[in-house]
Amino acid sequence: MTENPGWHFGRQPLASVALSALQSGMAQTVTLLAARQMGKSEFLQYDLLPHAELNGWRVRYFGCATVSPRVLTRRLEEALSDFAAGEKWLMRQFARLTGSAPAASAARSERLVRELSQLRGEKKPSLLILDDVDRVLQLAGGDALLREILRAFSGTQGRARLVLSSTLAGQGQGLPPLLQQQTTVFTLPDIGDGFVHHLVAQYQQLTRSKRQDDSVFGKLASPYQGITWGQVDEGIMLDAFNRVQRIPYYFRALVEDLVLNPERAPAEALQLQLARLQRHRVAVLSWEEMSRLDRLLLTEVAKGTRQFYGEVLREYLAAQTGAARVTTSQVQSSLKKLMRNRVLGQESDGRYLIIDPHLAAALSVADPS
Repeated sequence: MTENPGWHFGRQPLASVALSALQSGMAQTVTLLAARQMGKSEFLQYDLLPHAELNGWRVRYFGCATVSPRVLTRRLEEALSDFAAGEKWLMRQFARLTGSAPAASAARSERLVRELSQLRGEKKPSLLILDDVDRVLQLAGGDALLREILRAFSGTQGRARLVLSSTLAGQGQGLPPLLQQQTTVFTLPDIGDGFVHHLVAQYQQLTRSKRQDDSVFGKLASPYQGITWGQVDEGIMLDAFNRVQRIPYYFRALVEDLVLNPERAPAEALQLQLARLQRHRVAVLSWEEMSRLDRLLLTEVAKGTRQFYGEVLREYLAAQTGAARVTTSQVQSSLKKLMRNRVLGQESDGRYLIIDPHLAAALSVADPS
């Protein structure tokens, strides 16, 4: 079973939903879809994998993003053979090191079907997790390889199931048709405010031990002397989480920074993470640089609003911004600015969409203040 690190925020109910879909036969293959840095791989390894093992499944995990594209096809085929044969990972590794790895003699698709068919007689159901499978689809012949894998699993009569994951690059760039048509798609939901409470608790636990160490070794010079530990306000941290667009990666980095750098104020640590976020952002205009009207309109886009010039919406915008009235030209000007700065895009039917999937996800749950 994969060891669960203390910093990990468990999402067992979500793991239970995904596994139930496979156990019940509602899905042969599940694809987990998420934007970058939202905790997809951690969920698969520390929630879904151990939950499946506890429920009697034989599970293997393969991370496509951890392998060089030059050898990804070969390594994936080896992982599939290991999975079907029930071999230990190290046995395959030693075979490669000694040059005694068996050579493929049959056509790839026929071999996959034959090897996976061996799982029909297994007492335990088998589950293979292929993380970041979109990396495979980027390879020459990757689409054909994935089709063969899906076909092979469909021939196991339910004794073997498959979980895939894919990264959402942008709101207008969804899953490839192959995954849309042949798998059941789950979108990783917002991690929730419980994630903040969990990390604040981790911070308090770690800093409490540091404070105790200082009292024991008080005669030694310590960078932690004079620091008031464990006093991070949860309200401030919830606000910081929203400010980094509710992206777990950046918020966790913020908390780690506060633990490692005790002299740093939360506001300073937040600015460092916002700067990192901005460097990886597609949009030119940051959230901090947007007007109140810009933010309100983006929130309406996230909610699926299609009409932006009606009197009811403009009255609402005026009330929220404190203006006497908001004109159609002001709304139009704001929308054009957001498009010009690559915050918004527009579909052929005129519908607006938020280009950054992180921002879109954050606005679906956060207050636009």
